[in-house]
Amino acid sequence: MTLAGKTVVITGANSGIGLETARALAADGARVVMACRDPSRAAEARDALAASLPGAALELLTLDLASLADVRRAAAELAARHPRIDVLINNAGLFPFSRQLTADGFEMQFGVNHLGHFLLTRLLMPQLRAAGQARVLNVASMMHHLGQLDFGSLRGEQPYGAMKAYAQSKLCNVLFARELARRHGDEGLLAFSLHPGPVGTNIMGRSWLRRTLYRLVGAYMSPRRGARTSIHLAQAAGLEAHNGAYFDEYCKVKPGSARSRDMALAARLWEVSEACVNG
Repeated sequence: MTLAGKTVVITGANSGIGLETARALAADGARVVMACRDPSRAAEARDALAASLPGAALELLTLDLASLADVRRAAAELAARHPRIDVLINNAGLFPFSRQLTADGFEMQFGVNHLGHFLLTRLLMPQLRAAGQARVLNVASMMHHLGQLDFGSLRGEQPYGAMKAYAQSKLCNVLFARELARRHGDEGLLAFSLHPGPVGTNIMGRSWLRRTLYRLVGAYMSPRRGARTSIHLAQAAGLEAHNGAYFDEYCKVKPGSARSRDMALAARLWEVSEACVNG
C-alpha cells in the first residue's frame, strides 16, 4: 500500500528508529511531520533527509511529550495544519537512569513513553477519523514482558528502578494499542504495538558512555533495521484481522505477555490515563 499523498506524524523523528522510519515513508511519497522536542536537532535531521530525498514533503513540529500543556499546543497546531492524519507513529521514548518527573509531576518514563502519546493520540482522533482508516503505531519493546502496572508509582511515589519503570511504560504501550483498537476499531482505526528489536539508539542518553553501555547490553541492531516493523505496519495492506496486535522485529504477530493481553487491565489503564491528563 503506497503512502503517496498521505500524512504521517512521527514522534522522535530526528534520530534513531524515528529518523529511519521518516526516511522510508517520505521516500514512499508520504508527507511526514517530524514531531520532535529539540527544534535545532529536528531541523538538522530534516535538512539531511531533504538533501538525500529531493522533493520529499517534510515538516517539523515542536513537541515536548514531558509537558501535557505542550502536547495540547502541538496537537492544536497539527490539527490546524492537517485536517486528516493517516498514520500516527508514537515512536519517541527515553530511559533515564535516575528518577525524574515530567512538568506535570509524573514519573518521566510513564509520562513520556506512554502518557504524552496517549494524550496526543486522543487529541488527534478527529483527524485520524477523517482519514477513514487511519493507523496508530506504538513503538514498544519486548521488555514489556517484564512490566507490571503499579498504579501507585505513576508520580514517582515508589523507589525508582530504571528498568522497572521502562518495562512498565512499554507494557503501557502494548495495552494502549489493544484498548485503542477495541474502542475505535469499528470506526476504521487500526492500532498496533511493536518491538523494533535490540536497536542501538540514544534512548539511554547521547553521551558516548551511555551509547556504548547500551550497545554492550545487547543493542546491536542498526536503527535502519530496527525501523523495519514500523515501516511495514504503516504501509502493509490486509492488517485489519490483526487490529490491536503486537508485532516483533520480523513483522510477525506475537501474543505478548499475559499482562499485555489483560483487557480489564487495558481498560483500567485507559481510565487512569484519562484521569491523569484531565486532572
